[in-house]
Amino acid sequence: MSTDRRAQRLEQLVRMLHTPVTLDDGRTVDVAASVGAATPDVLGTRDLTALQRAADAALYDGKHSGRAHLATAAHATTPSVNGRRAGRSGTAVWGRAA
Repeated sequence: MSTDRRAQRLEQLVRMLHTPVTLDDGRTVDVAASVGAATPDVLGTRDLTALQRAADAALYDGKHSGRAHLATAAHATTPSVNGRRAGRSGTAVWGRAA
C-alpha cells in the first residue's frame, strides 16, 4: 500500500472516530481521537518495539495537530524512557517527573 493511500486510510479512521455518539437518553457526546501508525517499509525495520515507539511519537504529533500521522524516520529517533516517548506522562528521567 502506498504512503498516500495509508495517509488517506488514517484520515478516514479519524473521521469515523470523530462521529458523535448518541446515548440512550438522546444526548450526544462528541468523540475525538488521535492516531499514529508505523509500517516496516517506511521505517526499514520489522522490530515491533521500534515500530511502536515511532507510532507513539507520530500519535503525539497527531494530538497536537488534530490529524492522523504516519510515522517517518524522524519519529523513529524520538528519545524514549523505558520504551515511552520522553516527556510523555508517566515517564521520568533520573528521578524527575517528565
